[in-house]
Amino acid sequence: MTARPSLLIENAAVITMDPARRVISPGYVAIADDRITGVGPMAERPDAGSARVIDATGHAVLPGFVNAHTHSLDLLLRGGLCDDRRLYDWLANVVLPGCKVYGDAEIETAVGMYTLEALRSGITTVVDSVEVPFDEWLPTAELMTRAYGRSGLRTVLAQMFYDQMPAHLAELLAGISSRPPTEDVDLGAVADLGAILGRLDEVIGRYHGTLDGRLSMWPSPGVAVLCSRDALIGARDLARRRGTMTTLHLAESPHDERQCGLSSVEYLGHIGFLGPDVLAAHCVQTGTGDVRVLAETGTRVATNPVSNLFLGNGIAPVAELLAAGVKVGIGTDDANCNGTVNMVGDLKFAALAQKGRYRDPAALTAERALEMATIGGAEAIGMAEHIGSVEVAKKADLAIMDLRGSHLFPRQSLASAIVYQATGDEVDTVIVDGRIVMEGRRPVWLDAEEERELVARAQACSDRVAREARLPARSDAAWRSTYAGAPAQPGAITQPEPG
Repeated sequence: MTARPSLLIENAAVITMDPARRVISPGYVAIADDRITGVGPMAERPDAGSARVIDATGHAVLPGFVNAHTHSLDLLLRGGLCDDRRLYDWLANVVLPGCKVYGDAEIETAVGMYTLEALRSGITTVVDSVEVPFDEWLPTAELMTRAYGRSGLRTVLAQMFYDQMPAHLAELLAGISSRPPTEDVDLGAVADLGAILGRLDEVIGRYHGTLDGRLSMWPSPGVAVLCSRDALIGARDLARRRGTMTTLHLAESPHDERQCGLSSVEYLGHIGFLGPDVLAAHCVQTGTGDVRVLAETGTRVATNPVSNLFLGNGIAPVAELLAAGVKVGIGTDDANCNGTVNMVGDLKFAALAQKGRYRDPAALTAERALEMATIGGAEAIGMAEHIGSVEVAKKADLAIMDLRGSHLFPRQSLASAIVYQATGDEVDTVIVDGRIVMEGRRPVWLDAEEERELVARAQACSDRVAREARLPARSDAAWRSTYAGAPAQPGAITQPEPG
């Protein structure tokens, strides 16, 4: 016997993302506790009984978006500090020195701001890669767990680590760092691999499966080229023993594309690291052979179209990956190499970037982009059994979008309207685990006055970090129409830096 619903959404356009990709309009979604118990046309709607009823006339109901790769803590460094820099310049001169002076207030404020913005764009699940010094792993995990717990989001915290510094990157960082050698800011590498794996095991054991099962902890050998073979295999083995996935940055920039004489993807395949329990972020610097390796090993990919463009790294071959059968999700990446935490906004970039890369307007359709943010994202992070589509028995993780705005008319296709016309502000209500966590664009854990205080705190924290870390100044008083080193001739195009 089907459980009586505790929440009933009716009169909606239901974008199911089920295997048939049904769009049911007008339709209903019934929820009991944390699960979806019914989906169908309004003519088949069950009796509401004592259930809370949401009239979604003029709205779409779709699976909550899966943000397959992000870094919440870097949000305080957006707003101009990071503009116009390549990846390792961005890291060495802004991100790492900035994060080095973070305290508890910055961590809690960054996650609070991040979750507020994520919910307002319909994100219900995030894979958050955490990059903090080794000694701060446990206290940071505690702070972030509390902050994510307040938000209600489904969360993966992926603890990053490194254990080596290749000579070519050490030389690059020394050359581009704006800091004296006595103030060297490294990438947080720890030489003692045994200590790293032991601490990872401790963090996973303490936090994985908490928050009523909404929180997962994964090991993350942060960047493939910054981790030894033993570190990569150690993380893989730990993840398998703990029943988690692992994630890493792979082939993001031209400086990350080769290891031990092979492409980074080929190398990871050669040592047996890749597989269906690995989520590889970026994969921009990948050729046909790399795509084949990723497909043959079943490795999942999180593409980050906006950050890859922001940092000038290029455009990942997503259309080829999908054609090869690779499961691909979308990540917003750091807010300071994106600008926003807005999955709806990033969908348009995802589709248009592929059209531009292949000079083919059909390279990535609106429907496929929307799949990548929902069921495709759930597949990429190994959670498709539970989330990613509006189907009976799945977790009730849903976003309700108001489609009555004039900018969404005329329309013939909901997927096209959401990907190419929507801005993200249309998300009205978000449900995670069957609980309403945002309604009327107001998170249940944050009233208007508390939001004003959070925003003011974020600005104060950002100002303090920029001042104490002595980050490069950027203000409206120094208008910059060209970037440092740009060609003097209008319209001239610089060549990409060599790999």
